[in-house]
Amino acid sequence: MIRNYLKYLSELLLLAVIYSNPLIALGATPDKPQTASISLGAEFASGKYGTSSPARSLYMPLIATWSPNDRFSLGIEIPYVYQSSSNITSGLYHNSPATSTSKTTGRGGPGGNSGTNSAAAGSSNHAVSGLGDIILRLGVIALPESTNLPQLRPSLSVKCPTAKASDGLGTGEFDFGSGIEAVKWFGDLHLTGEAFYTWQGKVDSFGLKNYFSYTTGIGYQLTESVEPILILKGATAPSTYVGDLLETRAKVIWSVTDTTTLDLYGSYGIADSSPDYGAGISVIYSF
Repeated sequence: MIRNYLKYLSELLLLAVIYSNPLIALGATPDKPQTASISLGAEFASGKYGTSSPARSLYMPLIATWSPNDRFSLGIEIPYVYQSSSNITSGLYHNSPATSTSKTTGRGGPGGNSGTNSAAAGSSNHAVSGLGDIILRLGVIALPESTNLPQLRPSLSVKCPTAKASDGLGTGEFDFGSGIEAVKWFGDLHLTGEAFYTWQGKVDSFGLKNYFSYTTGIGYQLTESVEPILILKGATAPSTYVGDLLETRAKVIWSVTDTTTLDLYGSYGIADSSPDYGAGISVIYSF
């Protein structure tokens, strides 16, 4: 099943690249000027994760996205990570893009992160911080939204092992992911959904497993510049040491200006392996 999924996704990406490239596709509309965006965010999470004492983490990603046309995008995410305990790893669930809800992610750029933690091996238990795992993403809008059909956007991601694994800031292995996102507007009502599969590098001490993650959301364009959104995020267990993940989020997208967007959210964990609660903010500048 996974092989068929990969085959379908690769074919979809290839077709999307062909038809989004005016040098290849006959009769393609002219490209818009090259666009880019920069996002700086901070995400706080706290939870016991099935243990007796709470652990806290702070994930601060710098995200740059380049979109040469309406369909194709490349992104890089460079995070700074703080963890109150070296016996957790907050980066296991950061390589799945969040639902596209802002101006930046609407063009296929990378989104935020779940802030989900997982137990890590190690005898020490002290606060650690430093560079997290850098994530590279590629997205192509294979099917633009129409009256009857949603926008479909397949994507690929690579997580590079730049974080210090001995401190629990990362796993020390490359991860690869692929998924597809659907977006549909019904007037002011906004429906989104994403399915993503991640192949993790194998580390015995972490008990890493490949996992499937998903996101569903419903938003409403309250005003010209404000959109509140309710989101459900979950995943199968990314490690043998934890169970499935599930949390809810209440998010607000505020378009402050034509080029600047604020993304704010609060989260509540449903599954034991998810954070008990969390909050985040990001500022996105498009140019």
